[in-house]
Amino acid sequence: MGSGISKKQSETPVEKKKKGKKTFQLKCLTEHTDGINAMCLSPDGNTLITVSEDKTGRLWDTKTDECVGLLQGHVMYIKDVCVSERYIFTCSADKTVRKWNLESGVLIKVFTGHQSTVNQVICSGDLVFSCSYDKTIKCWHADTGECLRTFRGHRLSVNTLLLVSESYRRAEFAAVDMENNDDILVSGSVDGTAKSWGMNENECRTTFKGHQAAVTCLAVDGKGKTLFTGSADTTIRSWDLATGAPFKTFTGHQGAMIQIQVVNKLMYSCNADHTAKCWVVEFGDCTRTYKGHKHTVIVMSFQDGILFTASGDKSIKAFESKSGTCKRTFTGHEGAINCILPVGRKLYSGSNDGSLRVWDASKLRDEEDDIYSNGKQNGVKKK
Repeated sequence: MGSGISKKQSETPVEKKKKGKKTFQLKCLTEHTDGINAMCLSPDGNTLITVSEDKTGRLWDTKTDECVGLLQGHVMYIKDVCVSERYIFTCSADKTVRKWNLESGVLIKVFTGHQSTVNQVICSGDLVFSCSYDKTIKCWHADTGECLRTFRGHRLSVNTLLLVSESYRRAEFAAVDMENNDDILVSGSVDGTAKSWGMNENECRTTFKGHQAAVTCLAVDGKGKTLFTGSADTTIRSWDLATGAPFKTFTGHQGAMIQIQVVNKLMYSCNADHTAKCWVVEFGDCTRTYKGHKHTVIVMSFQDGILFTASGDKSIKAFESKSGTCKRTFTGHEGAINCILPVGRKLYSGSNDGSLRVWDASKLRDEEDDIYSNGKQNGVKKK
């Protein structure tokens, strides 16, 4: 694997109790020397990748939680990371996107062309997309690193991207066929607009205009027809992806929108107003507000009826999505939490404090209560 891996086991023992309360922390991994900005999981679920202010990325075995690889080469902090079947792609304030071998951590290629900090990178099949403070989006050939297309039109920094696939056929073919690619790329900018782009044209297809501040996050419904944009103006808006026609404005948050996630007929949002919310996509109604954090909810993740939220208050909460009940609070980080990822019965979190922490996320879904309820109906008494 990659060189430079720390041999020391920088993890704490399982903390069963602290001041009479269970902390649920399994491990604290401290190989990074500065804040962790983002993380992602390999398609097979075996490798977690983290990227940091310390200019490096690290690979972690999700079975042992040991650091098994080091991504070393960026000369400034790394902002984002994504992963395909065989490769890792990272983007940095050093203006580059870099491609790494997923198995070995070896640097394969440097993609150059952006003129400023690269804010986000996403990949799909043979294509890689990146957006930058330089106001542009670039489409790269994943294998060669060639810049296939540069999308220009935003007036300010482009901070977020979303790829809406007409199909997943590109994963089945080795070659890129740009001329017959019907996928749509959506970008969100500090200029207050979102824009859609076709794969076989340089000009913007549609501009989604209506927000009064930066577009900070994007999502799409399961059919790929309705676009959702979240903004620093406190609102979420829905649009016809094809025509740009506005549908609804979701109001109720009091701060900047940080992230939105659509799950079937519901949408979840997290916000600088210290809360997360659940909305009915069709009607725009807010059905639940998840409260309890004391600072911005920086990131969230929905899994199997549980909404995990992480905050600048250094804590993570696990809410039952339907009732809004807080099932568990995870505390221990010493800085704001920037990224979380549930993997099986564990939850990973990366923080400004530089640590990657592993938490016990089992028994959150009332399995025992369900067993008791069924047993009680059959005359079984709870002990």
